[in-house]
Amino acid sequence: MIELQDVHKSYLLGSVPMEVLRGISLTVGQGELLSIVGASGCGKSTLMNILGFLDTPSSGRYLFEGRESSDLDDEALSRIRNERIGFCFQQFNLLPRLSALDNVCLPLVYRGVGRSVRIERAAAMLDRVAMADRMNHKPSELSGGQQQRVAIARALVGDPSLILADEPTGALDSKTSDAIMELFSELNRESDITTVIITHDPDLARRCERRVHMSDGMLVEAEP
Repeated sequence: MIELQDVHKSYLLGSVPMEVLRGISLTVGQGELLSIVGASGCGKSTLMNILGFLDTPSSGRYLFEGRESSDLDDEALSRIRNERIGFCFQQFNLLPRLSALDNVCLPLVYRGVGRSVRIERAAAMLDRVAMADRMNHKPSELSGGQQQRVAIARALVGDPSLILADEPTGALDSKTSDAIMELFSELNRESDITTVIITHDPDLARRCERRVHMSDGMLVEAEP
């Protein structure tokens, strides 16, 4: 489903180039639950941004569902981000003035889905992540774990083929982190959605069926 071939990424710091990714080659199959683990600053988030079409490689190839990313224009990239990829972040990124239900509806709003249909689908997804009884609550009325469940429901409501989760338990206590990781595993098993979790936590990474380690912008080790 995902194939990276010798991907490099550099940025300019003033006039000095800084290489963040240094020759990443990685294949992720349909339905895999994969973790990418490494210390802060090793390039994990940059890699996730490239996987999610939020950034582009400086060189190398990225194939998504068999399509060469460099062949896609801005409209096609936006459509893939909205329809094929669900994002989860450490800080949840929920809109504070909206209820949990309306936050989950947002990807469908951008897709032009009618109100009655998007409410029905968002409510069903909140029920799936055990948040049906909190759908009318705003983020400030929810715990961290509950907010992350809402964020996961938002990522899933558009029926994506890929979930990208960047430090999804980084703001949570250990007990809540375990529950959220179990939810990711359960959803992956039930829906066969390819799931890539970026984390610095080796214990969390070990709960995935496959994990790769990053250091200094390179993949240094892969484990089943």
